[in-house]
Amino acid sequence: MGGDELPRSRRALNALALGVALLAPRAVHSATSFIPIPEIITDPNEGNTGGLLGVVLFLDEKDEIRYMLAPDVRYNRTKGVFPTFRFFAYPTPQRRWSVLVGKSTTKDEDYELEFSDRGYWEGRAFVRAAFVHERDSTDRFFGFGNDTRSEATRLPERGPFGGETNYTGRNTEAQATPGVWLLPSVNLSYRMRIRRFDVEPGQVRHVAFIGSRYPQAFARANDPGVYWAHQAALTYDSRDSFDIPTHGALALGYLEMADRRLGSPTSFVKFGGEWRDFIPLRKGNPILALHVLADYTSGDLRTPFWEQSSLGGRRTLRGFGSDRFIDFNRSLGATELRTRVWQRKMFGVNAELELAPFLEAGQVFRRVTDSPVSDLHVVYGLGFRGVVRPQIVGFVDVGRGNEGTAIFTGIDYPF
Repeated sequence: MGGDELPRSRRALNALALGVALLAPRAVHSATSFIPIPEIITDPNEGNTGGLLGVVLFLDEKDEIRYMLAPDVRYNRTKGVFPTFRFFAYPTPQRRWSVLVGKSTTKDEDYELEFSDRGYWEGRAFVRAAFVHERDSTDRFFGFGNDTRSEATRLPERGPFGGETNYTGRNTEAQATPGVWLLPSVNLSYRMRIRRFDVEPGQVRHVAFIGSRYPQAFARANDPGVYWAHQAALTYDSRDSFDIPTHGALALGYLEMADRRLGSPTSFVKFGGEWRDFIPLRKGNPILALHVLADYTSGDLRTPFWEQSSLGGRRTLRGFGSDRFIDFNRSLGATELRTRVWQRKMFGVNAELELAPFLEAGQVFRRVTDSPVSDLHVVYGLGFRGVVRPQIVGFVDVGRGNEGTAIFTGIDYPF
């Protein structure tokens, strides 16, 4: 929602297990390796999860990972048994693709395809494409605004009102992004995004259904229809690596629109900007990573919550659960100090361990004219990262906010 990735599309457990696999010892080098990994995961929305993941790494003649197979079977009290097949391919330095297929014994499911290639037109053009169909029965909604509370308020005439609610989000989304480099560090891109989202009763015990406490938000979210959005973005990118940058900056501005006359249920215009900077200290270790963004939405008040901006989760405000705060607009600032503390050649590749203390502050707000820094939520914490250059990062981030501690894992850096 309001971000630069498919919502909740890369499950937290992927990176935790992969990071452990990449840092575990191995006695004999070969072109392939199989590593069974136990999974013990805690997620603010899902709760505790246990399972077993098997990782197979396929190396090329340069001892770099070209393919990775990572199926697993896990159990969660809410979702039941959840087997998942994953395959990641890095056939060239410019091209990559992945496939994920998962289905639980209850209602949860996850099907994903991703592809990117930065080598078209002799490196002057690129294409990114993705498809996801996901059904998550542990999603949460706390209402709109920056000051929503997790506890419900009891009104004499209505009973419990507001507070934390649960639902099953069924999200189907496809997007394609072609782009061209206008200058060595400047590109122009167009993204077409097609999305349908349905809200159903959730499966989390002792948490109210969104429809019982937020009937208007539920009605807007469940109106039938498909959003067809178009985005243009101008990007400056001087980073030395798309995946594991050690210096350089990324800055972009974008404009996105959906219109009822083009088939969307409501009309809106989204615009905003983002800046990331990577500053090497000493002789390149540690690296100071900075991140600032602002996203705005102007349009119909009937625009559903899942098309508005949100904060919380493993990419933004890492001390809160996913989509903890929702409104039309958002702002965020983050910094972390990525420090390499250990490295060793394993599995035929150079594995590294990083520690990254981080600090974040952000808020959501209703009107474009509202101050983006008047009521910030602050989060601090420590990240643990397993790195295999040139393209693989698995992270575990422990964040602390005013509602407690949250632990997130994932693939790629948070920013």
